[in-house]
Amino acid sequence: MGSEIPTESMATLVWEELDPFPPLDDATEVRDIDRGEDQSSDISMFVSDHDVLDCSICCEPLKPPIFQCLVGHVCCSSCYQRLCDKCHICCRTTGHNRCFAMEKLVSSIKVTCTNKRYGCNTIMPYYELKEHEQICFYLRCYCPYSKCYSFECKRSFRNHLKVVHKSRVVDFRYDEAFKVVLTKSCTVKVLAEKDYIFFLYKRDEGSLGLYALSIVCMRASHLKEPQFWYEIETDGTVGSRKGRYLQLRSNVESCVPKGDSERSKFSLYVPPDLCFPNGDIHVFVCIKKIQDSDTS
Repeated sequence: MGSEIPTESMATLVWEELDPFPPLDDATEVRDIDRGEDQSSDISMFVSDHDVLDCSICCEPLKPPIFQCLVGHVCCSSCYQRLCDKCHICCRTTGHNRCFAMEKLVSSIKVTCTNKRYGCNTIMPYYELKEHEQICFYLRCYCPYSKCYSFECKRSFRNHLKVVHKSRVVDFRYDEAFKVVLTKSCTVKVLAEKDYIFFLYKRDEGSLGLYALSIVCMRASHLKEPQFWYEIETDGTVGSRKGRYLQLRSNVESCVPKGDSERSKFSLYVPPDLCFPNGDIHVFVCIKKIQDSDTS
């Protein structure tokens, strides 16, 4: 018999036996290429420079539709609309066409969530990773309570507060004001909408004799979209200065999940005169979710 022609299954076995790549560390980018409905034909590939998957103008991940000039320089659809048919690299003015080959490539490159080690099994195109990370239920964050070093994900956060701290999450809706009571001993309140969790911090500024109130969002600091604004106002019906109140309107910063997220740049400073006789602080809070179209 002559030499047998290797089948795809045989080639797969050879690939697995050789395994020429050493174990990859956490910083290495791995992409799964989808080669059709037959999942057994998927292979793993190592991308040494994932910038090739980003738009060279805005540096955001390329996603369909993608455009290219006659030379082959590509850009995303958002940047293409601002180019006026002039390539940003070669400066040719011959116009742009759809790059269907690049669109097919970026759509086939799949990645796993960066929170996979914590339980997230979501697989998505590379260009959807950033959006997914903003709302991933497995995003890890240190518990905001002082001297609690638990490292929780959003999915288990409510249960941790209830069991360990005998506290509860304050549920709210965007664009609707709600009241929050900060007791004298309270340092943080957890506020939750359906997609994000926020921390309302109260810091005792002993040197000033004031309490500093601020709100941050529980997500990685490099994630900037969507944007949030919040308004916080003290209850002006109590204390020795009835009829007077303090108000702050500020953008919501993203919290760094390392236990130091309470250090917000802007805070509402409340004097003791605006506190209840027992030391409680009553505030009205409204958090607004700013869509992309609202910021243009």
